[in-house]
Amino acid sequence: MSQQRGYRRRPGDVVLRRARLQTEVIRAGPVRRFRFTPRAWMVVLLFAFVMVLGGAILHLPAASATGESVPFLDALYTSVSAVSVTGLTRFDTAETFSHFGEFVTLALFQVGGLGVTMYAGILIVLAGQRLGMRGRAFFGLELMTTSVDGSGASVLLRRVMIYTAIVEFTTFILLLPWFMLELPGDISTGRAVWLAGYHAISAFNNAGFDLMGGSNSFVGQAHDVWPMLVMGVSAFLGSLSFLTVFNLRQPRRRWTLDTKLVLTGMTLLLVVGMAFFLIAEWSRMFADQSAGSRLVNSLFLSVNRTTGMTTVPISEASADTSLAMIILMFIGGASTSTASGIKIGSFMVVTFGVISALIGSGRVVAFGREIPASVVLRANALVLIALGGYAFGLLIFIAVDPNIDILPAAFDVMSALANCGWTMGASQAATGAGANILILMMFVGRLGPLVITSLIPDRPREHYRYPTEAVRIG
Repeated sequence: MSQQRGYRRRPGDVVLRRARLQTEVIRAGPVRRFRFTPRAWMVVLLFAFVMVLGGAILHLPAASATGESVPFLDALYTSVSAVSVTGLTRFDTAETFSHFGEFVTLALFQVGGLGVTMYAGILIVLAGQRLGMRGRAFFGLELMTTSVDGSGASVLLRRVMIYTAIVEFTTFILLLPWFMLELPGDISTGRAVWLAGYHAISAFNNAGFDLMGGSNSFVGQAHDVWPMLVMGVSAFLGSLSFLTVFNLRQPRRRWTLDTKLVLTGMTLLLVVGMAFFLIAEWSRMFADQSAGSRLVNSLFLSVNRTTGMTTVPISEASADTSLAMIILMFIGGASTSTASGIKIGSFMVVTFGVISALIGSGRVVAFGREIPASVVLRANALVLIALGGYAFGLLIFIAVDPNIDILPAAFDVMSALANCGWTMGASQAATGAGANILILMMFVGRLGPLVITSLIPDRPREHYRYPTEAVRIG
């Protein structure tokens, strides 16, 4: 070893040399990373933006069959009806809009059927951001059985898109031969293909829009069993929850309580509605049909409580049938589906709550599982708010359009709120003020359940409890 300056080496000495480290400067600061936090009001704005945009496009002369612009109120009415997958119109779609206008309506109810939230969720996943617990609850994925991280959400979103494409394409293939061979009239092959695709997408998304002409839906095809069965099955699959469909792939012992409630409720309403329509209208609206045709048409009518398509003139329905339709429309389909209404889950939770009260149980139990109190309160709140909103909307509608009879007014207001699409003529006869009320009801009906359920907290925010005291009821 060489000698160091000022040091003289001696026998036995050891010199250690250490590398001198360069001075490092580390600057610490907050890492700014954009992260999307879903909020309920964002969906409201997205829906409103799409509806207004769709109304502006349908207002263009290119969207009109005559080349003259459709009045903006009517164009906006159609756009809101399409995005909310309602199906109410103030005029016939095929006779009013051009091929471009028909394509716009198809795009609107395709977007509205899956929901803007679903598409926003897909964009978030594609952008590389994971969905946290709040995000999954916001997009209706809180009951998913996949992994708990963001990859599970992305898998579910992809399955939803694949499932939608498969059902719509299958419906299109099954409808195409009928439109090409059996549909009366001299329509071209291209038009038949377009009609098959349009009605396939409309049926699955529970939109209720049709291009049959005359504002008669499928009344002229009441004796054709094949298209009724195909579109009826497609509409039923669309009104089921995506989560329910995916959960059915699991063994029965692994079915969630939500799946059991949805299957039980949907089957019950389908059978009860079908039996009621078959008995009530056997010798009235179904009088000129065969027994098999009556059976299929009653099934089609029961399924379309969430869609709005019909093979019988709704305006000629009796008072008891109209009341039954109002009740069925109010319940609607399943959550995270293309259908609306208060949702079958809310209906089943409230029903089991009534059963628990009648048997003297302080807890709501269904299929061997106790339903959390927060879910029961949320379902009760949703039903009561929906009933209050319906009553308020009906009163305002009658006030601005006093010339419309009470039954058609009550029927069409519920159809708008439940996003069904059946009409007894009040939608077409309404003035501009009445049309605005129906637009508002369609908007609230599509977004109301989402906003209400997202705003009500899962856990009480109270830090203390008050003394309990009984109250007389009944």
